[in-house]
Amino acid sequence: MRAEQDMRPSPARPPVRVRRAALAVIATLLASYAAVQAAVRLPAVERWLRERIAAELRARVGEVTVAPGVSIDPLFRATFGPVTVPGASAREPLVRIDRVAVRPSLLGLLRGRVEPASIRLSGIRVSPGPRGRALRAFLDRRPRPGAVADPRSSTPPRPRPAPQSPLPVVHLRGLVVVLPLGRGQAELGPLDADLTAAREAAGASFALSLRAPGGGSGQLTAQTIGDDRWRARLRLERLSPILLPPQLRDGPATLSDGVVALELDAESDGDLSHVDARVRASGERLFVSGERVADEPLGPFKLGAEGSVTWDAAERRVAFRDGVLSLGAALRVALAAEARLGSGVPFTASFRADGADWTALVAALPPALAPPPEAPRPRGTFDAHLDVSGPLLAPAAWTLGAGLDLTRMREASRAGEPVALRRPFPYQPVNGDGERGRAFEIGPRTPTFVPIAELPEHVVRAVTTSEDGGFFGHPGFDFTELADAFARGAEEGRVVRGGSTITQQLAKNLYLSREKTLARKIREAAITIALEATVPKARLLEIYLNLVEWGPGVFGIGAAAQHWFGKDARELTAKEAAFLASIIPNPIRYHGMRARGSPSDAWEQRVEHILLKMTEQGALSDEDLLRALSEPIVFREG
Repeated sequence: MRAEQDMRPSPARPPVRVRRAALAVIATLLASYAAVQAAVRLPAVERWLRERIAAELRARVGEVTVAPGVSIDPLFRATFGPVTVPGASAREPLVRIDRVAVRPSLLGLLRGRVEPASIRLSGIRVSPGPRGRALRAFLDRRPRPGAVADPRSSTPPRPRPAPQSPLPVVHLRGLVVVLPLGRGQAELGPLDADLTAAREAAGASFALSLRAPGGGSGQLTAQTIGDDRWRARLRLERLSPILLPPQLRDGPATLSDGVVALELDAESDGDLSHVDARVRASGERLFVSGERVADEPLGPFKLGAEGSVTWDAAERRVAFRDGVLSLGAALRVALAAEARLGSGVPFTASFRADGADWTALVAALPPALAPPPEAPRPRGTFDAHLDVSGPLLAPAAWTLGAGLDLTRMREASRAGEPVALRRPFPYQPVNGDGERGRAFEIGPRTPTFVPIAELPEHVVRAVTTSEDGGFFGHPGFDFTELADAFARGAEEGRVVRGGSTITQQLAKNLYLSREKTLARKIREAAITIALEATVPKARLLEIYLNLVEWGPGVFGIGAAAQHWFGKDARELTAKEAAFLASIIPNPIRYHGMRARGSPSDAWEQRVEHILLKMTEQGALSDEDLLRALSEPIVFREG
């Protein structure tokens, strides 16, 4: 048995010389690796590497600065930086990259060539400068494709054949784009991205995958078309407001929640002198916050926008055509706009909303913006437009034109059931502290109620002249006055104030609080349209005259005439009516003059100003004016 086992063949072993040769090869490779690792750490080699890197970068991007020092790790990955591309000023470079790491291609090393397989850029800061001047200057001075610069010569780059090795993958980490914002700047980002490129028979193609904080992602693809054109497509999804710069997030009104998507398809010539693009953007579950917006975040909104954009470098003009802005499915606004780069950046913009349904529009608004249930609910559709032009950087010089057509809504209202406001109704006023006072009826059961038909014309005209000169001609909004108020606010650097019509005041007094927020103004606008569409002008003015405040606890023209002059409102003179109209803006504050028995000289001038305007409008004859100017104003005693 043992003999049989001894006769079995033993496993084959490599000859001793083969093993020794293999070990020698391994030892040689290790020695070579160690020698190369030692060599690349020599100062002379590091300087050569840095010069080579700088030369390659200059050949591709033009003027560039590479900080001293290049390190090679055991896997031959080269790390260097910072790298800067100068901008319009010495303080802010166009591009700064804190750290660049280049991983060589293993296959290329085995072939004896140094070829990058991937490049990782970390801490990237891009500053295009005001109006993109730094970026445009960079594009103008960049070297021609296919040229290489000699680092030891000041001569222009010399042409070289395009390399045929695979293009490396570029990883971007911590990308921040710095944008001008007023006199300061805002930072957009940081973003992470991966760039891949490929050569094709017709040119080259690029793909950029984006990742943003908050879970957002995107894809940018670009392809060259021949020698002088390219096509690009951008898709961004689920972008969060966290990407907004702090200057915008901390403003008086800011997007605080929601997700935004953006799509862009563009085609251009090689030097970007002409670009055509189609843009689509949408936002869902959007909330707006801010001290001037509302007490709580306002939303959710569902918004959309799309249109065609054209850039013409020769005319320095950008135009937006065939644009549509949407609020859910309820409102679609046509938009066309154009701007030219130049002094003040002159621009024009036109907005058109035709056939807007008030009911659907209100239903699409967040609950905090919807009119209260007791407000009128009109039917039908309306048309609206807004035209704006002027220097974009100087809002005080803008020209605004707007219009609102409620014809179809008024026709639908006349065909339907009359709203409650056309009959006597109870009203509970709100005092200056926001507390509700004693309720009374706007109707004949209130002793001080005065029908508008029984008031002298000069009483009615005094109030409209002082508060709303265009009341009988506008659809609830005096767009001329609003434009003037906007210009005044822009000059003084504050929000728009003033320009409130009688119908807007009614909307506030009947249904809203006195808070000064954007939410209240939006609700006020919706209610104003409803009032104008459902209640005749004369009845609106009658309601206003019989509920407006004329002193502490003094509501309505009948009570005001008794309180200030001890007479029936039907007997008020033109000057007494002008005085009552003059104190409507702040009757509590102005009530102090009643103890003096008559208004001050300065207040007399205010009253005379109203009388002069009434005469200009034909409400008073010259004889009536002279009689009114000579009449003293004497307040009721007690």
